[in-house]
Amino acid sequence: MKAIFEHLLGNDPIKAYLQKAVQNECLHHTLLFSGMEGIGKALFAKALARNLLASCETRIQKELHPDLHILRPEGKSGLHPVEQIREMIGEIHKPPFEAPKKVFIVTDAERMQPVSANAILKTLEEPDLDSAIILLSSAPNEMLPTILSRCVHLAFQPIPKDAIAAFLQEKHQVPAERAHLLSRQSHGSLGAALRLLSNDREESARQLLFDALDHKISSYSAIEGIEALFDGLDGIDLHHQVEWLLGAYLMRSRDAELLKEQGSRELLYFPAEGTAVISLEKAHSKVLQARQALERNMRLSVSLDQLLLG
Repeated sequence: MKAIFEHLLGNDPIKAYLQKAVQNECLHHTLLFSGMEGIGKALFAKALARNLLASCETRIQKELHPDLHILRPEGKSGLHPVEQIREMIGEIHKPPFEAPKKVFIVTDAERMQPVSANAILKTLEEPDLDSAIILLSSAPNEMLPTILSRCVHLAFQPIPKDAIAAFLQEKHQVPAERAHLLSRQSHGSLGAALRLLSNDREESARQLLFDALDHKISSYSAIEGIEALFDGLDGIDLHHQVEWLLGAYLMRSRDAELLKEQGSRELLYFPAEGTAVISLEKAHSKVLQARQALERNMRLSVSLDQLLLG
């Protein structure tokens, strides 16, 4: 059998497990892929779907196959509405349109409302034999235990930094020094490294945040600038952007702790930046408060206030 995941970076034990399960026709009907954003969960899910649906790469990547169903959070709240989940349940009980199976990929599965999660429980426990369900989550601890108990849980690990750096150099012609810096800043997430390489918005927002921390600009100016950069984003897209910014804030705090202890500058995430940051312990507390504000659908400025004020 052709290797299903040979083109993907990292997580070789998961590759071997899934390859063997498919080959022996003993793949569990419900899988949970967990791990940080950008680590490759969705790529693995689509590669597996391509095999199960006996389809070509183009139809899967463009999501054109009638037996491939991908559910994403909706609306400003960035949650899976119960109507969406009920529609999925109805589709599960229909026969496949053209493939041997139907494949359902639920992204950000931790963002199912309790009523949505409860609606799908019985289906996860007793799905149709011609359906495969793949849940993707960067925060499985936020999912209902009853959901977790019905899945085979595969925890994706960060991709080695050297592998990310090599990929950036080979596939995107990134100079070695910058490739290694991006690999450190991405924390083992290839998706994050690629976003940092091409997304001026994220880099501009980070620079505004750091300039405010170094008192080069006022907190008000930084918040106003970041809000302008993120204008037009809502729901899960805004959530992901802010989460990345919070991660950069923690990395910056860790840099300050490293320098305080006279650690090697080669280990810094942002070697050219200043170090005017509060303790890492207090930084974690501020990030928690910012996340809580975000989850309560408060204005972005409220989350940013938690980082820059007080």
